[in-house]
Amino acid sequence: MMTTTAFYLPTTITTVPAYNSITDQWSIPWNWNPYNISPGTTAITTRPLYTISGLWMEKFLSNTDQLWCTGFNIPNNGQVVAGIEVELNVQRASRIEDLVIQLTLGGELIGSNYASTVNPVQSDMYTGDYTTPVNPVGDYNIYGGPADTWGTTLTSSQLANSTFGVAISFKSNQIYPHSDLAYVSQVGIRITYA
Repeated sequence: MMTTTAFYLPTTITTVPAYNSITDQWSIPWNWNPYNISPGTTAITTRPLYTISGLWMEKFLSNTDQLWCTGFNIPNNGQVVAGIEVELNVQRASRIEDLVIQLTLGGELIGSNYASTVNPVQSDMYTGDYTTPVNPVGDYNIYGGPADTWGTTLTSSQLANSTFGVAISFKSNQIYPHSDLAYVSQVGIRITYA
């Protein structure tokens, strides 16, 4: 019989900057409550992600630092891990897309990167229509599923490790001009056991 837990929240969040050799710049840092990202607290980029149109527009793309959310305090119950779900509540009022949505363990990215190439809020992002709302729109997503192990095999004891978690970062859309902040207001992990 399969059992699914409630969502666990991270107790530790760190940032990992990345240098982009194409744009010759570092990734955009985050401001956040250093203890948690949960309802009532939000991580916000320190400056907008942007794209401008024209020749050589790849020189004007941007991406965020990775937010490494760990310390979920998932108990080691000795059961077989059947699936892992990552819940994100993100706000992005422009054409900001996922770059990295990937599990972490022991300071390393593991398994498959589940970053979507389409911003689900901006469904007309490839049509050129400008219907972006003025205020950020909630973007609630679940990555993975009850029978999805993200292309890796993890044990219950590895999930209980304080270094287990998820890395999150975003990038600007490569086609249409925009400039906006990204917000992350909730991160959770839910486990399904076989």
